[in-house]
Amino acid sequence: MRVIGVGDNVVDMYLDQKKMYLGGNALNFANFATDFGIESAFVGVFGTDEIAEYAKSVLKKLNVDFSHSKTIIGENGHSRVTLKDNDRVFIDSNRGGVLKNGLDLSPADIKYINRFDVAHFNINGQSDQYLPMITRAQVVYDFSDFSDFEAYKKVAKNIDLACFSVGDLARTTIEEKVQMFQKFEMTDILITRGNLGAIFYHNGHAFEQAAKQVKAIDTMGAGDAFITAFSIGYFSNKDIDSCLEMATDYAAKQVQRAGSFGNARDLPLKYNVI
Repeated sequence: MRVIGVGDNVVDMYLDQKKMYLGGNALNFANFATDFGIESAFVGVFGTDEIAEYAKSVLKKLNVDFSHSKTIIGENGHSRVTLKDNDRVFIDSNRGGVLKNGLDLSPADIKYINRFDVAHFNINGQSDQYLPMITRAQVVYDFSDFSDFEAYKKVAKNIDLACFSVGDLARTTIEEKVQMFQKFEMTDILITRGNLGAIFYHNGHAFEQAAKQVKAIDTMGAGDAFITAFSIGYFSNKDIDSCLEMATDYAAKQVQRAGSFGNARDLPLKYNVI
């Protein structure tokens, strides 16, 4: 299996630690896949600042191919966060930095993405217009939450696995939303709920998975970790219960390491001011 993340890379700056860690939904997917021995790549946009150079250095270290990514003059995507009771709290961000200009994928880029078995897109990736062109790879799409109804309708027919993070939202509300999504031909829907576990809907049938109770040191990237592990299992034709269990175990390991996947670097002083 080969997987690719398409869209956002974000450097998370921890003001409480004076450290920065590489992240972003699409980039996390590509990086987390390396923990499973999966060949992975990332297609996105990098800035020209020292934050971007740090991001590229981590990708090289993890052997994630980013040769089809572009570099644009300006700031790389970044957010500023802190930890409160070991839960990450976002302070502010530059809303993707140079990614706001779009990905500008070429026919060669699309052909490259279609060489992979699974492609991860997301609501922050500035890449929805390319979804109809992804004809070979299975598409995983992270909508983040239930807040953008119009986005669901636009991309539903072009995705194979829809992912949502809903926290402690009431189960009745979740069921109502899922029924709505199914009208858009979304047949595979993954709902992560933090310490309440996860629910996977396949053709209207719900498979539930309890969370694994561990002592978390940082919750950053836990949902991305779950999505990555589940997708790798699911599109490798493993049974659903095994996929959910594998994803739960991996997400539990994720919250026991700092940042999205370690590789910290000292935070430049100019960002360490609130």
